[in-house]
Amino acid sequence: MMRNNLFLNRLRIYTENGEIAYDEKFHKGVNIIRGDNSSGKSTITHFIFYVLGGAFNDFVPEARLCSQSIAEVEMNGATFTIKRDIVQDDKGNISTQTPLYFFWGNMNESFDPPIDKGWQKFGYRTTDNRKSFSNVIFENLDLPIVKGDSNITFHQILRLLYIDQESPTSSLFLYEHFDSQLTRETVSDLLLGVYNEELYENKKRLIAAEKEYESIKSELKVTSQFFSDPLALNPAHILEAIQNREKEISAIQEEIISIRNKGKEVSYDDDSKLSFQKINENAIAQRKVVTALENEITYLYNEIEDSTFFIETLNKKVEALKNSIHTREFLGNLPLEYCPECLTKIKVNEESSNCKLCKESIDESFGVVQARRMELEIGFQINESKKLLELNKRSLLELESKYSSEIGKLHDIQKQVNSALEDVKSYNEEATDNLNNKKGFIEGEILQYRTMLENAELYDRLLQKKNQLGKEVKYLKSYIFKTEKAQTTIKQAINEKIKEEGVYLLNNDLDRQDEFKNANDFFIDYSNNIAFLSNKFSKYSASSNFYLKVVARFSIFLASLHIDEMRYPRFIFADNMEDKGIEMKRAQNLQYLLIERVNNFDKNKYQMIYTTSYITEELNQSELVVGEYYTKENPSLKNINK
Repeated sequence: MMRNNLFLNRLRIYTENGEIAYDEKFHKGVNIIRGDNSSGKSTITHFIFYVLGGAFNDFVPEARLCSQSIAEVEMNGATFTIKRDIVQDDKGNISTQTPLYFFWGNMNESFDPPIDKGWQKFGYRTTDNRKSFSNVIFENLDLPIVKGDSNITFHQILRLLYIDQESPTSSLFLYEHFDSQLTRETVSDLLLGVYNEELYENKKRLIAAEKEYESIKSELKVTSQFFSDPLALNPAHILEAIQNREKEISAIQEEIISIRNKGKEVSYDDDSKLSFQKINENAIAQRKVVTALENEITYLYNEIEDSTFFIETLNKKVEALKNSIHTREFLGNLPLEYCPECLTKIKVNEESSNCKLCKESIDESFGVVQARRMELEIGFQINESKKLLELNKRSLLELESKYSSEIGKLHDIQKQVNSALEDVKSYNEEATDNLNNKKGFIEGEILQYRTMLENAELYDRLLQKKNQLGKEVKYLKSYIFKTEKAQTTIKQAINEKIKEEGVYLLNNDLDRQDEFKNANDFFIDYSNNIAFLSNKFSKYSASSNFYLKVVARFSIFLASLHIDEMRYPRFIFADNMEDKGIEMKRAQNLQYLLIERVNNFDKNKYQMIYTTSYITEELNQSELVVGEYYTKENPSLKNINK
């Protein structure tokens, strides 16, 4: 089934005074906006570009007197409404980063929305806590959200869907000053359907893994700079040092007991009782610290397990929603020819959208829209849960390192308690005092080692994490390389179909350019932003350059009607089919060629919108036209108070 379909159903524009400047319905298939020069045809395409998320601010004076544009659109069977305000600063500059508002229903319903449905605002930029309007459109078109050297917004997609007058004829994409080869290449690969979902996810994961790898690498570097001796960050070495000190203490303790067993009486005086009490209190306090850490670690383990399960459940819900949308689309296409009650053949009115049986009106997109709305809300929950999961994992890492140190301290104190129980004796003998002093010094060393062990344990865990990330990054890079190499074959097949369509349109041009009539090759270099025949440095007249550019853009569009796997949304709109001095007959011939090509396909699968001043009488009287024939006296925008 062909996916990624975009349709403009209706466009309304408001003046500054809140009056309607423009309100027209568009249909699936070919839409022709016609009129004289300077009658406002281009302005309508500018508004289409703008309301769909394009970064456009070069409006004519009449358009600058408008305040808002609203579009009812259909994306993959879901009908909803988008509105965008025209915001100007004190100097009259129009913002290109104005947010979009989404209403999950048709335009008429959006004028008086029910209580449980309202407009949702989405900004130009993606943040950690909020999706951008490009994210929303990408998800509704089933387009993966990808990154080139910067985020690929829907504006970048529109640059290959919209043919404008202002861009140079040599520019395949809609021209902009700050452009890059990588961005153009990423957009073209996305629309041609070269990448798959898993590749995009792995690319995003690679970015995150490399970022985390570099962060841990920096943390390890800073930590290592504080220790001149590398062994100070080796947990095994520190544990061995602690064990050696503990053996020394055991030996001293045995020597003390031995001295006191040589006929000395045991004296349970107040000083020894006080010493034992202090040690015992320290043991109790340390045990509480260890128990608290154990509880925190157990709690975090449970939280991480719950979050992981919750994220898996949400992902399954998203997948179920997508499956339900596909199922609805499939079942909606099943023909019903006979009445299930009396088995009489049902009489069908092809122009009616009502139910064949009960004759009630059907809102085909309602279920799909609801599912899309739920999918967005679940997406928010998934992002928040993932952030919490990563925070908990980092906290667990630190707590486990601290726990290793604190449990060691508890063992040391407990040994002191056990020792005190065996040795509550008089400390008057000089030999015993010296041994106890030595024992206390070693115990102090052990405390220092315990602190070092905590740092070393954290360092070691970070080192292990760094090694794991290094292996993951290596795997991801290998996967991406192999997958992109395999996609080359698919890309070649798509480019062959684009070439076939391009050669047909060039060969059937009027006899104005010999190279076009005799062309058997046609190439598009997305990265370098050009289309050419066999020689990319060939020079043509301005009108032929324009014709070549239009052929390139429509060839991509026509190829998408043949190839389901392409992600190009089967939607194209062009401003002025006779730009750069192209003569009337040549422009009209091009229009007929394009209409002839798309007539081979179901018009419910695509939408083509273009403006022209050179319309034939036959097309002017056809059902393909939209709105009136515009003139300077009857422009496209009404109720404009200059």
